[in-house]
Amino acid sequence: MIKKRKSYRVVAGSIRSELLRGLSRKICIGALAFSAAVVLLPGGKVGAYASDQTRVSSDESQVTVGYDDLDDTLQKGGLGVVTELQDGVATLASTYNAAALEERIVEGIKAWQTNIDVSGLGLTSDDIDNGAVRSIINSHPEFISLSGGYRYWTSGSTITKIEFTYLTNAKEEQQELDTALQEVKSKIDTSGMSDEEIVLAYHEYLTSTVAYAYEDYFNGTIAANHGYDMYGALIKHSCVCQGYAETMFYLLREAGLSCAIASSENINHAWNIVKIHGKWYHIDATWDDPVWDMPGRSYHDYFLVSFDTMNKNTLINHTKDRTDMVVSAQWGDKYTTAVDATYESGKFWNGIEKAIFYKDGYWYSIGEGSSKTSFNINKYQYSTNINKVLYSGTAKWTTPSGGYYPGVYSSIYLRGDNLYFTTPDSLNKIDITSTNVTPTELINIRTQYNSSTGNNLYAFGEQYGKLVYFITDSPNIKKTKDSSNSSKYNKEYAEYTFEMCISHKWDAGVVTKEPTYTSTGTKKYTCTNCGETKSETIAKLVCTSHVWDSGKVVTAPTYKTEGTKKYTCKNCGTTKTETIAKLVCTNHAWDAGVVTIQPTYKTEGTRKYTCTNCGETKTETIAKLVCTDHAWDAGVVIKQPTYKTEGTKKYTCTNCGETKTETIAKLVCTEHVWDAGVVVTAPTYTSTGTKKYTCENCGETKTETIAKLVCTEHAWDAGVIVTAPTYTNTGTKKYTCENCGETKTETIARLVCTNHAWDAGVVTKQPTYKTEGTRKYTCTNCGETKTETIARLVCTNHAWDAGVVTKQPTYKTEGTRKYTCTNCGETKTETIAKLVCTNHAWDAGVVTKQPTYKTEGTRKYTCTNCGETKTKTIAKLVCTTHAWDNGTVTKKATYTATGVRKYTCKTCGAAKQVTIARLKLAKVTVKSAQQAGAIKLTWNKASGASGYKIYRRTAKGRYVCIKTVKSGTTSYVDKTVKSGNRYYYCVKAYNGNVLSGYTEASILYIKAPVVTVRKSAQGVKLSWKKSAGAKKYIVYRKTPTGKYRAVKTVTAKTLSWTDKTAKKGQTYYYIVKAVNNKTYSVASPQKKIKR
Repeated sequence: MIKKRKSYRVVAGSIRSELLRGLSRKICIGALAFSAAVVLLPGGKVGAYASDQTRVSSDESQVTVGYDDLDDTLQKGGLGVVTELQDGVATLASTYNAAALEERIVEGIKAWQTNIDVSGLGLTSDDIDNGAVRSIINSHPEFISLSGGYRYWTSGSTITKIEFTYLTNAKEEQQELDTALQEVKSKIDTSGMSDEEIVLAYHEYLTSTVAYAYEDYFNGTIAANHGYDMYGALIKHSCVCQGYAETMFYLLREAGLSCAIASSENINHAWNIVKIHGKWYHIDATWDDPVWDMPGRSYHDYFLVSFDTMNKNTLINHTKDRTDMVVSAQWGDKYTTAVDATYESGKFWNGIEKAIFYKDGYWYSIGEGSSKTSFNINKYQYSTNINKVLYSGTAKWTTPSGGYYPGVYSSIYLRGDNLYFTTPDSLNKIDITSTNVTPTELINIRTQYNSSTGNNLYAFGEQYGKLVYFITDSPNIKKTKDSSNSSKYNKEYAEYTFEMCISHKWDAGVVTKEPTYTSTGTKKYTCTNCGETKSETIAKLVCTSHVWDSGKVVTAPTYKTEGTKKYTCKNCGTTKTETIAKLVCTNHAWDAGVVTIQPTYKTEGTRKYTCTNCGETKTETIAKLVCTDHAWDAGVVIKQPTYKTEGTKKYTCTNCGETKTETIAKLVCTEHVWDAGVVVTAPTYTSTGTKKYTCENCGETKTETIAKLVCTEHAWDAGVIVTAPTYTNTGTKKYTCENCGETKTETIARLVCTNHAWDAGVVTKQPTYKTEGTRKYTCTNCGETKTETIARLVCTNHAWDAGVVTKQPTYKTEGTRKYTCTNCGETKTETIAKLVCTNHAWDAGVVTKQPTYKTEGTRKYTCTNCGETKTKTIAKLVCTTHAWDNGTVTKKATYTATGVRKYTCKTCGAAKQVTIARLKLAKVTVKSAQQAGAIKLTWNKASGASGYKIYRRTAKGRYVCIKTVKSGTTSYVDKTVKSGNRYYYCVKAYNGNVLSGYTEASILYIKAPVVTVRKSAQGVKLSWKKSAGAKKYIVYRKTPTGKYRAVKTVTAKTLSWTDKTAKKGQTYYYIVKAVNNKTYSVASPQKKIKR
């Protein structure tokens, strides 16, 4: 992966050096081709482009077997299947159910399935070509266990099955990664954080715990050491840019933030994008983590920046930019564009170049203090924008040649309530909860390691799971390739481990106080690594079955209101309140009532009564007024009477409206006229018939009976067997007369059993090896039975039991075992072989020869079972704290080459070599001053210099060498300056290719005003031309014998002034200076005038 070239210039206000400008990070060697581009469409459908793959077709089964590799996924070191952004438009090839495919693949891999059913999703081989599966793998960086490819099967035009294979130790490594992710969640509590704080917390975790796998990159061992995936980042604490980006993507996704992984083929690099408060921002944790790894150092140049800012920063160190950016994996909202610059200035992390730590709502950081050699340790609350300086100190980072590096090189590390920080000489800690912060010195490198001045403690923090610090003579920490071993890189610094448990492993814990129903308990846990303890609260016991007391009446009930009663649990003190029902009024005392509706002749009335006890009410109906003497009208015929029906007449009371109806009798038919009649039911042999006659006048009817037909001779049918006869029972047969239906029944005789049909029989008594058995047979025809004897069993094949040991074997004697036949009881005895000692129980052993630092020892062990002995070698003593001598210079350092000093341990004879830094030219300190139309530079003479190179830059520009002078020259006048511009200068001594250190001089150049003077009626009038960059002008005056004194200050817009205090006949001298804050131009040429 390409890394931003971090540099450290040894000048005031910066720690970046030109020596590191050439360094860059590469992703991997080979396998970086963009082979697929996928576009996620609304509704979970995917369209995409194609890549190479292999298919084999079988004519017999009509099934196609295909193979697709995963080499271009992020986890394998590629840039991944990518999505076109902004102006890029992908050509759709097909559609399928992408959401369901992802669900099946994710659940299948989680369950370690080899074959995953994808039938019914509409997935085709074209979709495979277009990255359907690879895009899912990219979006789930937690899957680190897949091999380099997979096979798939098709039926017809769709894919039905996908077959994955898993790497060796896949389950163990996945479990390690899952455990590490849980540890990250326990270390980073994001509750209460804003979205940007969550992103910052994960950025700081990665840049402070992960080292860029630079050595693996050079040696071609990135993949072998998990450098492309989350395992490398979180277990090995070393990876390249894919590992950083995948881990950040996973953590942001788990936090619920819309995010993506972006990549660029131009610079062979991957990074992250995140959406905060509706806007997208870029994050590049890889390029914010310097190389070689410098524990404790973390930049924020690529944290929550716009695309333009990121691209501009990229071009500082690269000839190519990131304008070919594509998205390789995405979660949540779809990325659009990142243009907002809200977080690029004015935030507490801006300009901080060390890791920032979070605890209990506060961020802790270290930054520059009031000068280039001072620092502040800050405690900042993001929600309130309030910063508190916990501690201030001074730190001068000297060089072996006597100069120093301006800036903050101290690191901090937060553990519990202790904040550890470094100075050039020492490692210290402060208590962040203390009201009076006083540092405690833990390590002093001058006394503990005899470190000389110029060798400082430049790095401190986590590296490869340990807490380490480096001592060297430069902040530009690096490694160099070993001249005799191309795969080995030597450290140009001394590395030490600070013994601190940075990842506790707690035991099961011990209960120190049992919880009760009314109070919590406590449980004490001890770290098995360092012995540190923590206590956790055990929740109060939960009373699952309360024992309530008899209760206490809180509010007594009345007839109108309910009461309450409070009960208390005798175990836990919990209370409950129950309602007491209102008093029941069992005998209402009703009042006289109030008529609410008056009754009339036509409607009822109502009366409402109220109980004087409880207030309950009831309503009763008042009967309508009773009309005791109806006045009926003449009536109205409603229905006229006929011969067949009566009529009706309705009368109405003229008083109350009540009505009555009277029947009008039918017309009377005095002489019926009967018709011929109709047969209703015809007569049969078994029943009579009926005939109905109707009066043709009035419709009255009459019915007469028709006699039954008479059956004079029965005609019997062949009969039907109702019950068939058996060997034990008679049967019956029923006959029916075909004329009249009359029936008769006759008996059928029983069957006679002349030949018994015996069944297979039933064993009524089982035979044994000692007694006979019996079997009972039954005739299946008539039920008759018979019994036969079954012979005793003969034991022809003994069934021996497991046996009983009658004598136990030992390592020296045989044993015996007795077996009994479970059938017949016969016994036999067999011999048990002597015990063989296959797993010796060795004793603690006896040292027969003591080891020393130079020779091994021996220890003799004896088996407590069989007495056999063995001898093992005791390793030579390890010298854990070498006592190094003063060392011998084996190679002297020069200006162009480093030297070597060899040290020998006085205890064990071990040797080490320490690089002696190249001789350095003395640092050049430059000073600047205004001159008329120019800026003059002066500097100190550097011993050994061949000459000096003069560099200049503007506030936003880069240093450019503007002049080279010989060694005898220590000044230079720059006449190419423009008024209103601030210029920065540095001067470097050189000798061949060796350049000295330097300081920086900054000066705002303001051109001297061009002034004219003349006499006026009011005095002396001065006029001048505008000087660019001036904020005001100061006019000075003096007499021929006096000194210049300021007589007037005017604003930048004022370009003239009249001196009204000038006396007539007096000669005056005037000068004018242009001013910008504390910067003054040189004086204008002196003007003389006599008033």
